[in-house]
Amino acid sequence: MSEGTSETIKPEKMRRRFSLPYASIGLPLLSVLLAILIGAVIMILMGFDPIYAYSALWQGSFGNLIQTSETLKTAVPLLLCGLGIAFAFESGAFNIGAVGQMYLGALAAIVVAGKFATLPSALHITLATLAAFLAGGAWALIPALLKIYSGANEIISTILMNYVGVYLIEYMISGPIRAGSHTDAPTSWPAVPGAMYPKLIPHTQLHLGLVIAVVAMVALFFIMRYTTLGQRVRIVGQNPVAARHAGIQSSQVFVLAFFLSGSLAGLAGASEILGYQTRLISGFAPNTGYDAIAVALLGGFQPFIVGLSAVFFAGLQTGAVAMEAIARLPAQLVDLVRVLAILAVLAASSPRIVEIARRMQGEERKW
Repeated sequence: MSEGTSETIKPEKMRRRFSLPYASIGLPLLSVLLAILIGAVIMILMGFDPIYAYSALWQGSFGNLIQTSETLKTAVPLLLCGLGIAFAFESGAFNIGAVGQMYLGALAAIVVAGKFATLPSALHITLATLAAFLAGGAWALIPALLKIYSGANEIISTILMNYVGVYLIEYMISGPIRAGSHTDAPTSWPAVPGAMYPKLIPHTQLHLGLVIAVVAMVALFFIMRYTTLGQRVRIVGQNPVAARHAGIQSSQVFVLAFFLSGSLAGLAGASEILGYQTRLISGFAPNTGYDAIAVALLGGFQPFIVGLSAVFFAGLQTGAVAMEAIARLPAQLVDLVRVLAILAVLAASSPRIVEIARRMQGEERKW
């Protein structure tokens, strides 16, 4: 579409476009139910009782306070990364780099949290969390700027940046921030106890990161619903040409969306390290950033629904252990149920992804 082409968007059409995420929730949800049904059929064919297996899944996820807290703890990084992916997607950008952004956030968090032991605990936690926020956002700026100034595809660049981030962590924990007392496998120095997130429930691993994630979810909802920034993000994501004619600087919105998306992933990295892991280790969260894509898709890119989606996928992870231990399902079959759910969400959401991809190809962005 040429720069001189103008397009008038009627209010009715704009409302339909803005309500599309709500309409897109139902199909992924039905697809998840279909995936669960397919999983049940496979269990029957293999000689297992699916009702008993799914009951064990529920018990392992929400059977008691300990299991529920473990599920919520697992949902924290999924929610933060999912929110970041959803926000970038609303601007018409594909941020597949949550893994690298999460790793850089974790690196920044442990660098700050492992030093400055004399700082007050509240200040130390704040500085470590802020460092993770800025590191994740800064890492996300690289593919965003490559997109604007060289036209590099952000899908490819963010995926490649994931590998760079992972190998950077490998280098850092093997040298500059390696703990001298650990010789069997390289790890970073430990976080100072005062920099660790406090526990929300005694005798569990549920930590302050849940509060941070919920605050981020509410804040993103209000930003997207009630602020000028949210309106600009949606307009740029739906029609960059119309946004340009409306005087909106698409490049600025794109960069800001990518920065905030990476920052949320950076907070996810901080929640893992400062929440309960205490040290940075190799491959501490290899799948979280990718699983968060399915979390965002299942949630229809709506913050509160993304929150429920994160709890659902976290329940699949924590309940999988119970399915294997109680229902005696093979580990491969347990993983199959989880993978089927992810594939179902991706398949159901593919029409919207294809729509945006075609629009990005058909409408040349004039940054």
